[in-house]
Amino acid sequence: MNRISRREFVRCASLAGMGAVGARFGVQAGSESVAAASAEPELVIRVYDGTGEPHGAGALQALFLFEMSKDRNPLPHPRRRIEDGIVRFAGGPDRCGISMILSVDGFGTMRLYADGGGAGYAPGAVVELNRELAHSRLSAVERVMSDCKRSGVVFPSAVEDRLGKARLLLERADKEIKKPARWVPLAMESLRESLWAGEEVVLARARHAIARRGQRRGFLFGCNFFGYPAQGEDYAVKFERLFNFATLPFYWRNFEPEEGKPRYERVDAMLARLERGRITAKGHPLCWFHRAGCPAWMEGRPFGEWRRQQERRVREIVSRYRGRIQVYDVINEAHDWGNEPGFSSDELVEMTRVVADATHAADPQALRVVNNCSLFGEYVADGRTYLGAQNRRLHTPLQYLRAVINAGIDFDAVGLQVYYPGHDMFEIAAMLDRFAALGKPLHITELGVASSTERDERGLIKDPGKAWWHGPWSESIQADWIEQFYTICYAHPSIEAITWWDFTDAPGHFWPHGGFLRADLTPKESYERLQRLITGWREGA
Repeated sequence: MNRISRREFVRCASLAGMGAVGARFGVQAGSESVAAASAEPELVIRVYDGTGEPHGAGALQALFLFEMSKDRNPLPHPRRRIEDGIVRFAGGPDRCGISMILSVDGFGTMRLYADGGGAGYAPGAVVELNRELAHSRLSAVERVMSDCKRSGVVFPSAVEDRLGKARLLLERADKEIKKPARWVPLAMESLRESLWAGEEVVLARARHAIARRGQRRGFLFGCNFFGYPAQGEDYAVKFERLFNFATLPFYWRNFEPEEGKPRYERVDAMLARLERGRITAKGHPLCWFHRAGCPAWMEGRPFGEWRRQQERRVREIVSRYRGRIQVYDVINEAHDWGNEPGFSSDELVEMTRVVADATHAADPQALRVVNNCSLFGEYVADGRTYLGAQNRRLHTPLQYLRAVINAGIDFDAVGLQVYYPGHDMFEIAAMLDRFAALGKPLHITELGVASSTERDERGLIKDPGKAWWHGPWSESIQADWIEQFYTICYAHPSIEAITWWDFTDAPGHFWPHGGFLRADLTPKESYERLQRLITGWREGA
């Protein structure tokens, strides 16, 4: 990467002051200066660390642009150049938003979004991103709070105090805009206040909704049941004390390692134990084009054969468990994420139709979930999935789901995986609303956050990462996150189920330190916190 001198950085920063202001109001301020070195105008984005120094080029790799529609889908990267503190985009859209992961002292490491007051940013603008992130978040929180007040939500006085402080800090920052060492710390402090206030706003809204509506009979609190019977009866007893919903494994590669010879024994044992506890069962997944869902004996076969075999498999499983397994993830991550065979987007949509229809034919009462991961769609920006760089344009979960709905495919619920998404609760709540706008019920199908920052040698994922929320991950921080997330979901009228992943930290669990129980099956604070939360909702406390 190219490096620039401190003098050049400060010179460009002084231009950016006007550019950022203009961009927020749809004016291409500074465009003559920016465009001078290029035949086409560039969108120039300046980013500082918390002290006002140019942000390192490495961290800027995760910056992306997003569309200005309500879906906020990330845009495939136009041509760009990255230097310390500067990202230059050429050939981008007429208007776009900007997103970046940023550490905010006193709050956490989050992916944040700037939208220029809803107008976006145009080629030719120079954008001071720290300032724009603070302005965008403050405006967004104020809009949601205003809507909530009209609905009768009452907020603690501390929320108004935080927002008032955020406004004053931004006013002070604007007066120092030519001196990054002065204005950047003020803008970041304002951003911190708005982040805290935003979470308090969506939590107050959720608690207000719960108090008005009361108990939600039939709401499903669940987890995968993969630890049974290996982890014994104590596992099952603690499971049924907390959950009324359980996910069972149907990963095709291991479930049917030889063509025509499925292995039902493990699922049969799990299901028998769940029925003793009167726990609703779900099958996951009937169709998944990740390696775990692709048998070795299917490799190299054409789409038509995949179609035939998937329909056969679905009909066999759903017919066998008709009336006993009530819910299925009929297809998993088909929005270009799980795609080992390399199917086209149209073929993935068609396969969604095949498995949804086959499930209904085998059991008309079964609830069919179309499951999705990476809900903010970040992978679309750089064109990479877990398989690496892709040579085709990728689709976000929202784009895939809209294609499925527009194709007239009949299914019952949208599934959302919310492994710690690197977003605060305000952004998570907004994301849930975007999926709810599709008009289908929502199931949170997979979910996990860590309870430690240490490397996890027992887990499939070893490293919990460097991101944090309110503090380094611990059992108490995990419990706080769970309490807030479950409160927001239980209050949301579109959400009907929440499924955690995994129940314990025993060897083979997925998310690092993600269990409600430790490896020895002793409960963490999260287990007891969620148990109290659910009990309170059921009792109307």
